[in-house]
This record gives sequence, C-alpha cells and structure tokens, in this order.
Amino acid sequence: MGTLINVGAIIVATLIGILFKKGLPERFQKTIMTTLGLALIVVSLGWFLADFLVVEDGDISTRYDLLIMVSLILGTLIGEVIDIDGWLNRTAYNIERKYNLPPLAKGFISATLIFCVGALAIMGAIRDGLYGDSTLLIFKSALDFITAMMLASVFGIGVIFSAVSVFVYQGGITLLAMMSGEFLTDSMIVSMTLVGNMILVGMGLNFMEIKHIKVANMLPALFLPILYFFIIGLF
Repeated sequence: MGTLINVGAIIVATLIGILFKKGLPERFQKTIMTTLGLALIVVSLGWFLADFLVVEDGDISTRYDLLIMVSLILGTLIGEVIDIDGWLNRTAYNIERKYNLPPLAKGFISATLIFCVGALAIMGAIRDGLYGDSTLLIFKSALDFITAMMLASVFGIGVIFSAVSVFVYQGGITLLAMMSGEFLTDSMIVSMTLVGNMILVGMGLNFMEIKHIKVANMLPALFLPILYFFIIGLF
C-alpha cells in the first residue's frame, strides 16, 4: 500500500510541476536544481551519519567503514562494465523519439535515482513488507511529492515515468521482504542504506553541476553488502 501511495504522489506532483514549468524562467530552474542538489546532499549526509556514527560509553566510533568503501568501488566497476547509465539514457531517448515527447531522459533518470536510492526507499519498503507498516513510505511520499513537483518544473514529463521505477523497485523490495522473513538482518539493512545515501550525495553534486558523476553506474553497490553478509553467514 505504501508504494502505491508513493506512486500516486509522484504522478500528481509531476502534473502540477509541468504547469509551473510553462512560466518558470531558466534562471529560476537553475536555482531550483542547485537548491535541490544542496538539500539532497545535506539530508543524505544526515541520514548517513545517523547510521554510520555509534555512541557508546561516551565514545564515538564508526561502523562498516571498509564495507562501504569496497561496496562503492566494486559496485561502480560492475556498473561501468554493464554501463547502466548508458542503457538508461538510450532507453529514455528511444522512448522520447518513438512517442515524440519533449526531452525526458534527464528527468526520468534523475527522479528514478532520487526516489529509489536511499534510506527511506529501502527501509520503508522492507518495513512495509515485514510488518505491514507504511509509515516510512507515507513520509517518503510527502518528500517525493515536493521533489517531483520541483523536478517536473525543470525537466517536464520525464519525471512521471519514474513512478514506474518506484513501483517496480519498492514493490519488489516489499515482496522480497515478505518472502525473506528473517533473511534480511539489521546489518544488511543498515549497510545497504549507508551505501545508498552516499550514492545520493553523488546525485546532489550532479544537480549542483559541481561534477558530473554517472550515478546510475553506482547502483550495483547497493546490493554488495547483502552478498557480503550472506557469504560470511555461511562460515
């Protein structure tokens, strides 16, 4: 149920954002993207630090340092070999040409990455699947509504197609959580969301045009922590 609410919020917000786009000057569009990028970096780092730092007996320590770094490096290498970024761009541009739509590739890819990568998407979908609790996904829907409206005011109709990505991705995680039961441990969930939040920081840098990062090629890094804990659990 939580994912369906999220999908509906993205669709409605995109349509509203397109209305604003008609009268939104280019300099305002750039300002929105820069502000959104900065907010994304700050929020993602906040989520990251909340899980990364551990306070025990008055001392602050970190966890999963090496796992995060290795997952990001190996995951990005896998993504580069597969060329996920190139595949997403080609698919979006092919849809654009076939149906004579306005430029949508950047909007689709950017929105998909923002809505599908991060703590709320992963943990919300897992909690929905394990406990039937949609609270986190409803909160995420409110955030995504604002974000989708802002993105659509800049990128247009392409943002609405990210609703399909959210449905497949979050819905898939929810179903997996329902079927996996005890398989997904706290360590798997926390380490996976830590990696996801670092990927979101890269997305924020793209929005601010500080550096171009092929964020889509980093997505395989999300699933390497699960593989790691699964393997060590066998021994």
